[in-house]
Amino acid sequence: MLRLKRGVANLNRMPTVVMRLWLPDIPGTLGRVAAAIGQVSGDVIGIEILERGANLAIDELTVSLPDGASLDALIGAVGRVDGVTIEDVYHVETDRSEQSVLALDVAARIMETDVANRLDAACALLRKLLHADWCVITNATDAANASPVARSGTLPDLQWVAAFLDGSSHLPPDIAQEHTPADIAWAPISGLDATIVLSRHRGAFRLRERQHLALIARIVAMALLAATQAEVAAYEPVRGA
Repeated sequence: MLRLKRGVANLNRMPTVVMRLWLPDIPGTLGRVAAAIGQVSGDVIGIEILERGANLAIDELTVSLPDGASLDALIGAVGRVDGVTIEDVYHVETDRSEQSVLALDVAARIMETDVANRLDAACALLRKLLHADWCVITNATDAANASPVARSGTLPDLQWVAAFLDGSSHLPPDIAQEHTPADIAWAPISGLDATIVLSRHRGAFRLRERQHLALIARIVAMALLAATQAEVAAYEPVRGA
């Protein structure tokens, strides 16, 4: 089923688009997709494997289109490849890096932010990276005491977020993710007793995106721990003084 992001009517003027595809996980399928894109003068300039399993792969292809090329023709050509389903199509900046590089850039930007604003930066940058509608970092799983430590976007009822985390946090990570709604992604910030939660209406969060979130949450946790340790050390008396 094809789900297009709001504003897709303007995509015909955009030279670069991302196509999220469901493909049979068999040799040659990706080549047939690339050939179909080439038939409408498109050029595949990036491939990201988001998830694999059950003989299927979910890939994101970044496609450069020449001026005047028809987006409808691109969608039609790819949609006619046997076994391929288009989940989403959306435009990106022409010079956008691959998603894995963007994830590293987000981690670097968070580390470069001063400690006092690091969680706010993490929320804003992760929301942009994962095309989320909102992002919140909360340290409460008690619905009565739910409050954001950092936030970006218009948040839902935080009591619902806290109740969801309370029901999921005791499960092993792999089991917890299996029971997480497709439009929600979350990761704990170890040592801070806090959790990053994101949501989006446009398409499900896939395994690779959840992995990026989990790894960045680990980096944030270690950065905050190191900053706390440095602050404590600054107040400790010097031995022998």
